[in-house]
Amino acid sequence: MTFSKNGIKAVLFDYGNTLIEYGPRQVEAQYLALEKELSRLFGHCDPSRLKAIRDRQAMAPYDNGYVENDMELITGELIEEMYGVVPEDAQIEALIETRYTAFVHAIEVSSDVPSLLIRLRDQYRLGLVSNYPCSRSIEGSLKKTGLRDFLEVVVVSGDLGYVKPHAKPFETMLDHLKLHPEECLFVGDNWLADVQGAKRMGMPAILISQYTPYEEFKPSDGDHQPDATINHLSELEALLLP
Repeated sequence: MTFSKNGIKAVLFDYGNTLIEYGPRQVEAQYLALEKELSRLFGHCDPSRLKAIRDRQAMAPYDNGYVENDMELITGELIEEMYGVVPEDAQIEALIETRYTAFVHAIEVSSDVPSLLIRLRDQYRLGLVSNYPCSRSIEGSLKKTGLRDFLEVVVVSGDLGYVKPHAKPFETMLDHLKLHPEECLFVGDNWLADVQGAKRMGMPAILISQYTPYEEFKPSDGDHQPDATINHLSELEALLLP
């Protein structure tokens, strides 16, 4: 498939493993922070059990109609499964705050990303559509890295109740931009959430494989194909700029 930039007015990005790395290393840092806080609140934390519960929770939206997790509910569920107790509200909030702090601390941005976004912004409107149950974490990390300054609109699944590839996140972005799907190019690393989600909406999509994701979705029969595949975000320049 040959990609054409003709008619593209906006470039929309996924966040983790697209604009920034969010793979095994970052996830492990969050697990360690949660393990430490759980041990402080409730006693010894079994790291393998913690990982099993968190991995199941992370994949749950893809098995229940793409309904996003509720942070308070999954945090309470995690504590109950780990320790067999009904947690107090303050304990749930403490664990959510730990997760937020660990997420923001783990996020870094490569120095070449802001310069690319500056060049793209001269010709295109830029936005971000991210799957994550805590929009405060996304916004906090975007501000920390300075990436928020380049993005006209940020849409996070935690605010909507649905994850990509559900239509809701894409529709919300289109409503904000007042653009048609074919006018918005989507760039992301997730075969299901990003490529299939965007293509089902009628958006052209580029698949990026720069980072190693924590979870991976394999192609299925009948899936849409990306309009282009790139190995590094910098390759967008050749595709989109003169």
